[in-house]
This record gives sequence, structure tokens and C-alpha cells, in this order.
Amino acid sequence: MNEKEKAVAIYHVVRKNEGFEKSANILFTLIKDAQDKCPNEKRVIYLDIEGHKNKQGGYDHDMFELQKDFILGFLMDYISEVSMPLGRFKNNKKQINDIPEKLNIIPAPDNP
Repeated sequence: MNEKEKAVAIYHVVRKNEGFEKSANILFTLIKDAQDKCPNEKRVIYLDIEGHKNKQGGYDHDMFELQKDFILGFLMDYISEVSMPLGRFKNNKKQINDIPEKLNIIPAPDNP
């Protein structure tokens, strides 16, 4: 992002006791609040994660899913950029400012 461009910084730390659903709802609410308080400004998420590591040293399933599927797969449409443990990513499309009223998380069916 260009130094002169204005953006709303959204920062969240996922705590050790915070799972996917809670984290996703917090991030969604932060984005919605940013749109309400600073309409149509570019939004940038800065995300840190405490703990949530697996035996191999990577992130556990919830935090990998939060970053890969939820942020990159869903929230990216509503932000301009994200900086998180998986990397820094820019939205190459125009940020959508018409944010849904609420988040509806549908759990994936368990694998047999």
C-alpha cells in the first residue's frame, strides 16, 4: 500500500484459549465496526496468534483454517490487505464495502 494512502488498521491477537469460531466472529465484528466508523476507507488486518501450535511447530487446524480459509477465502473481499503469520497478502480486487449484517459459520461435516 502506498505511504500516502489512508487505511484503517485492524489489529487482533488470537489468544491461546480462543478457537476458530470466536476468532472469526471477532475479526468480522472488527471489520464491520471499521466500515461503520470509517465508511469505505481501506482496511488492513494485522493478526498475531499466541500458541495454537501443533507437534510439527506449525499452526493447529483452527488457526490454519482461520488464516487460509476464513481470512484469505472470505474476509479478503472486505479488506485491502492482511499481515498474519502465514504472510502478507494484498487484495488485488476492489475492496467490498457492503459487509453482511452478520456472520453465519456452518461447521464442515466430519470426515468418515
